[in-house]
Amino acid sequence: MVQAIQGFDFGSLPLPPEARAAMARVRDPGRWLLENKARSFNQQLAPPDGSGVDCARCGNKGSVAVVDEDGPRLVVRPCVCRSRRDTALRLKACGMLDRARVLSFERFRTDTPLQSRMKELSLAWLEEPKLPWLAFCGQSGAGKTHLCTAAFVQAVARRQLPGEYMLWGSALREIRGEPPERSGALLARLKNAPLLYVDDIFKGRADLPVSDWDLRLAFELLDYRYGNYLPTILSTERSFPELLRLDEAIAGRLRERCGKYLINITPEPAKNYRFRG
Repeated sequence: MVQAIQGFDFGSLPLPPEARAAMARVRDPGRWLLENKARSFNQQLAPPDGSGVDCARCGNKGSVAVVDEDGPRLVVRPCVCRSRRDTALRLKACGMLDRARVLSFERFRTDTPLQSRMKELSLAWLEEPKLPWLAFCGQSGAGKTHLCTAAFVQAVARRQLPGEYMLWGSALREIRGEPPERSGALLARLKNAPLLYVDDIFKGRADLPVSDWDLRLAFELLDYRYGNYLPTILSTERSFPELLRLDEAIAGRLRERCGKYLINITPEPAKNYRFRG
């Protein structure tokens, strides 16, 4: 967006003598004043906005003043840092900014064919014109969270999507602990998020059953997003066959919305790369 700064009568300005002397030496005093006003605006430093983006060009305001040749007049335009700044603030809003700096595609190691295939599919998912769902199921320590986070961050940046991050166990405790009106508002926010990342759904010991309450909440959340075609990223230590046994309706919706972007990593301790030197 371009915003015009209203013009004024330069001759009526009570300028100090040195400024009037400088004006007398330039061919176009009006333009000279505009350029100085733009320079003054651009040099003003804004208070920190929490994005972590440092830009000397705009003083961290996210916009710069320039002289528009058509006026001439002074206009304010987005700075080149605006896109990075907006992305960082979106990630900060959902608590993902710090993780985004560490869990990137560039830092994901592809030492095995499985890891290469997982990264390849994640990158292909980002190129889809209309984002489907993306899910990584199965073996702990195989890189599921790393790639889900990298895909989430890139989708927020490229598509300029406000995203929500939901760590399953923590979110369930929060929903259970809040009064109905607040838990309902939280669930509605997760349901309607333009992009949702559900991390570690049904986390728990494999020999312990998943509660009916967990299953009902998972179905309510995922069925809403399924019905409204809202892009969703999901990770779970449960294999897809386990999900199918837990709840066929949830597994079926996941399978349909993910298509080829459902990656099932068969449980095998050798695939837990956290134990590698």
